[in-house]
Amino acid sequence: MSLETLKKLSVAAAILLLIWMMYVYRQVPHEKTPFAKMADKADQIILSQGSRAVVMRRGAGQWKVGLASAPFYAADSELIKPLLSNLNGLQVEDEITDRADRAADYDVTAETGIHVRLLDARQAGLAEGIFGKQAPDFGHIYFRYSDKPNVYLARGLIRGDLGRMELNYWRSRQLFDIPEAKIQSIVIEGKGFTTDLKRVSTDTWTLNGKPADSGFVNALIGTYAHSHVDDFVDTAAYPNLTFEGLTYAHLRVMGTDTSFDLRIGAQDPKTKRYPASAGKDQGLVWLSQATLDSLLKKPAVFKTK
Repeated sequence: MSLETLKKLSVAAAILLLIWMMYVYRQVPHEKTPFAKMADKADQIILSQGSRAVVMRRGAGQWKVGLASAPFYAADSELIKPLLSNLNGLQVEDEITDRADRAADYDVTAETGIHVRLLDARQAGLAEGIFGKQAPDFGHIYFRYSDKPNVYLARGLIRGDLGRMELNYWRSRQLFDIPEAKIQSIVIEGKGFTTDLKRVSTDTWTLNGKPADSGFVNALIGTYAHSHVDDFVDTAAYPNLTFEGLTYAHLRVMGTDTSFDLRIGAQDPKTKRYPASAGKDQGLVWLSQATLDSLLKKPAVFKTK
């Protein structure tokens, strides 16, 4: 065999070896922290499992949650913050299997696993993966890259951190969000009474045009800041409940740069709760009797002696 032929064979062998090495390299994910830094950049989170999906979008510093299309509602930041934090610190470790037929054993199929996708403001993908069931040691979770059959152990996140594929699970239960110091007026209209409170100065209020006990007003504002809805109305179960039909009471809170307008309906005789809504696009919520009593205060409460 001539020297020239040997050179050509050596070059061909080197090229084949390089191709094989590239193939092997691409089969093994080398990014051990697939969500690191991407979680901070995400403007959209999509969680899906089979045919169910929940979409969270960030805008103006606030997260909202919905299904594939409108409407979108205020999301619970106390659920989203730890989700993103745990994704950011996720560590992919030992490979368990590279067989596609074993995916169901670890719940990392499209039907049983929870598919997490992070997108930026332009809808470009930042990171994604499928999370399966919790490993027996309870310190790891099974994980699969969306485009690979390989199943890995990952730590830094547990199955419960991924929540549920239910819209209401991710919705905020806070009744309204206006900083106490920014509230300028409160108007409460109930059955047979109107309570009209206006801020005159930092700690001075009027009640229907006359001096009011600022201590009781401040207590009311503090109550508002910590009020939560009891639950969300299942509109399929209550088709006759509409925003326009909420005429039992009316609460308006005006701030320096935002406002809150809550309509409240008559008590539901079955559940003993009150339907309420802050707008047609905000959906209907339930308020308990205790919550309603804390919100609708009559003028006598605030009168000065």
